[in-house]
Amino acid sequence: MPVEAAPVAPVATPDAAPRRRGPWVGVLALTLAVVMVLVWALALSLASAAAPEPATWLAIAADVLSVVAVALGIVAVIVARGRAAGVVAIVVGILLNPVVLLHGLTWIGAL
Repeated sequence: MPVEAAPVAPVATPDAAPRRRGPWVGVLALTLAVVMVLVWALALSLASAAAPEPATWLAIAADVLSVVAVALGIVAVIVARGRAAGVVAIVVGILLNPVVLLHGLTWIGAL
């Protein structure tokens, strides 16, 4: 009569370590913040070149990109996926937001 072996529990190997999550959310937020700054710079150059309509649309796009970059930065900080890049995206998205920058520089100029 053959003897059956008792089932053995699987042994954890070092290769079975949990995968580290990538920082793609924070990097995406930072990329959007940088694109926002570039779009805003283009809007300023178009506004100074007497092209107000495209400058207005690009400024609105920069505002939307800023909001999205800040939101993704907050998500990156909360879920720990690119936390450092998320913090930088939040700072850039808030401080270099065209509306915030306009009001800040107006306030400084009024001093």
